[in-house]
Amino acid sequence: MGNIDDNYTFYLKIFFKNIEDSVFVKIRKKESERFERNIDLFNENKRRVIFFNCDTIDGKSIGVNLAHIQAVQILWEPSAYIEDLKHYGGPIKMLLKDRKEAIETDTSDPEELHDFYSDLEHGPEIVGSFSGFTDEDGERIVININELLYIEAPRTLMNEGWKIVKERDGIV
Repeated sequence: MGNIDDNYTFYLKIFFKNIEDSVFVKIRKKESERFERNIDLFNENKRRVIFFNCDTIDGKSIGVNLAHIQAVQILWEPSAYIEDLKHYGGPIKMLLKDRKEAIETDTSDPEELHDFYSDLEHGPEIVGSFSGFTDEDGERIVININELLYIEAPRTLMNEGWKIVKERDGIV
């Protein structure tokens, strides 16, 4: 049986340069602990990957560029266990370095979105500096991975993309 705090709600309050509002992410304890391990590895220069990707309690899949965090508060509160939201109906939202306005878009190609997140996780040393996906209008959006601070997308899209990738690549 797990610890009582396994079901606490944890929050990452992330501060980026030139972004007026902090990014507020609601996650489970295991993701909070994984975030702290990633920060430790990044500090020790043992991690070439600059993005921390995870799912949130409120139905999003996020990516955070560790290299551009100015500060982060890791907050928690005791709470009754609530199920993670299965559906977040918002757009894909991206924050770029030195830009105050977020880019908001959507996609009809969950496989490409999943591959984009995978590129973030592998990092520019492996996949190159630019990666992207096709938006809902069938137009390409290409992002310099080094300039991307934060991304959030509906987890349902990511799950659908992962299902397609598993079938495509024969992953059991």
